This record gives sequence, C-alpha cells and structure tokens, in this order.
Amino acid sequence: MEGLRIAAATVSAFALMAGSAFAGEVVWWTPNWGQARAEKLAADFQKANPGITIKMEVTTSNGLPQRILTALQSGAAPDVIEVQHPWVQGYAQSDLVQPLDDVIQDKDDYNKASINYDTYDGKLYGIPYRIECVGVLYNLADFTGAGLDPANPPQTWDQWMDAAKKMTTGGKFGMAITGGGEVGNTITRLLPLIWMNGGDIISGDGKSAVVNSPEAVAAVKFYTDFYKNKYSPDSTLQNDGIANRQLFIAGKVSMYQTGQYDIAPIMQAKADLKLGAMATPHPDGKQTAGVIGGWSYVIPKDAKNPDDAKKFIQFLNTSDNQGFFTDTFPARASSLKLPRFQDPMLKQFAAMLPYGRPAPNTPHWVEISQAVFDGVQRILSGDQDPKAAMDQANEEIQALLDS
Repeated sequence: MEGLRIAAATVSAFALMAGSAFAGEVVWWTPNWGQARAEKLAADFQKANPGITIKMEVTTSNGLPQRILTALQSGAAPDVIEVQHPWVQGYAQSDLVQPLDDVIQDKDDYNKASINYDTYDGKLYGIPYRIECVGVLYNLADFTGAGLDPANPPQTWDQWMDAAKKMTTGGKFGMAITGGGEVGNTITRLLPLIWMNGGDIISGDGKSAVVNSPEAVAAVKFYTDFYKNKYSPDSTLQNDGIANRQLFIAGKVSMYQTGQYDIAPIMQAKADLKLGAMATPHPDGKQTAGVIGGWSYVIPKDAKNPDDAKKFIQFLNTSDNQGFFTDTFPARASSLKLPRFQDPMLKQFAAMLPYGRPAPNTPHWVEISQAVFDGVQRILSGDQDPKAAMDQANEEIQALLDS
C-alpha cells in the first residue's frame, strides 16, 4: 500500500469528520473488507453499553497509510483506528498514539511476535487482533501424478526442491517464486528462508547489514535456484503473488508460497481443484520460520473519547469477538479454538504462526527491502551470482543504516 496517494482535500475532510465526536461517541476507522462484521460488533457493543455510540468510518486500502498518518498528525483523529502491525512503532516513536497496557486482556494469550510489533520502549501502543503467516499451497493431483505422496508433503529444502523437479513436466512448473511486482511479496517469502538458515538482513541491534553472510547467501541461492533450475515459470522476473495464484489456478504451476487468504479465491475460480497446504519447508535439522503480518487497534494521542475507546477495544478483543472479526487468524491463542479455525486447510497455516517473527524494526525498512529485492532480480536475470548480489545489497543497506 505504500506509495499510493490520496487527495489532500479528501484527507482533510476525513480528518475533520473524525474530529466531530461528542461525549459518549467512539469514532472507529475500520477497513471495508470487514464492514459487515464490524457493523454487527458495533451494534452488539451499543446494546450492551447504551450510553455509548459507535460511529464507524469505513476505510479502504488505497492511500490508507498516508490517510492515517495525516489524521494522527492533524490533532483531529478518530478514537480507534485499525492499522498494520509494522506501522505501530513508528506512531509510538513520533508520540502519535496512546499506550494501551491498561487495556489488554490476558497478554500471555497473544501471539508474541504481534505483541513485539506493538511494543515500543517497554510500553504497548497497539492491541493486535489479526495475524497471518505465509506457507505453501500445492496441487494434490500434481503430487500424485509425479509419484509423490500428497499426504506427506516436503518438510526439508532438499525434499522441496526435489518435488519441484519431479512436477516440472509437460509445460507445467513445479514451484513458482515471486521475482517481480510488489517488493513485499518477495521479502515475505525470502526472509523466512534466511531466518530459518540462521541468517538475517540486518543485525539485531539494527546497526549492521548482514545479508551477505554465508547463511543468508545460501538461503538466497536456494530461493533463486527454483528459477535457475527452470522449476519456476519463465515469467518469474515479473511475477508477484497474484500472478502466481493465477498460474496455479490455470494449472501452470504445482506449488507456490502464499497465505490462507488465497484459498477462497482459488476455490471460487476452480472449485474442483484438489488443494493442499503445508508449512514452509526448512533446512535439514532446522526449524521453519515466517514473517508475521496482520493488524492492530490503536488509540490516537488526540482521541476525543479515549476512555470509551478503551472499553470498546476490550470488547472487540474478547476471544469470541476477535475470532469472529479477523479475516485471517486471531492474535489470541484461545480464539484459534473456535470452530471456524478447525478447517483442515487452515491448520497448516495456523501451525506456522508460532514460528512467525516480526520484520526488523528500522525506519529504513522500505529501502532495505528494495535493496534485497533488487539483488534477487540481478540473480534471476543472470547479472550476478547470489554472493555478488548480496554483497552489493549489503553495501547499500549499510549505507542506509549509517545515514
């Protein structure tokens, strides 16, 4: 969503609307994809709290980061906003949101990575309610046709590469990687491979670039070898996550990395496709990993009605309500016990959640992601080998960290 713009007049009008709250009213900015569920929760809360009115303002993804930042900086913000986890620490660093340690219920019941996203300087500035992690979807019929057991998908990197090789036949590719399009698609799929092999992109203290370490380079080589070995489509250099999903639906690829959010569109497009899901394979003797994504509630520093807003957030984050509201998985472990999350297809994605980690917290993350992505592109295009590409990326990242 970064890079999308919204007209200044629209932002100002939106912020003005947010500032029109009155006593007993909570202004809630909530994305349009959950509107129907949000309306039900708002009605249920008002029924239980007749002295409080929930005024919903429905947001869209187009220009949302800038819209929220403008509202937070304007002094005319709403009372509750739904934001992506990685945005929270930036708001906290800029003193734009309120600490919420007195709001959270059963903190130990929450996914630790999502809590870490929302924590700054020892205080909690957001309450996570939605989390997600990338795994691998695969075509069961392709597994069977290649002599593989679809009930026992690959667990190690060697098994994963071997399965891709066996299913690359007759114009079909065994495994589609992302090599183009939206930068984040490639980072959320590659970074976990680097982590599970013992590497990282930057050091834990945020001061040193380490993406050219042997562990990181080996992971990058493994990722790009799917294309070098011709197991990933010819269009890999241009393909993002949506393109890979379309190729999968069209029967052109047998496996690709994605989240559970792709299951519904795949089934809608091709209901007879026999679909499997697995945790992202790991190096032999090591554990899998994933980048935790998702959404949190924040209360702006200039919220007009923070007390009632906190009461509303506590209502939204009961186990039942959080489980009802999320589009993907809830941040609370107890919510995962609800019937809707017992679908066997979701189990593999849920199994990834404890292995999820937050992306590095640095103000340069967008530029750092671009440097790694550019390095991957140079490898896929044959301009550099993995070591040279990551050496160059490392220099670019270190320059950013030193700036």
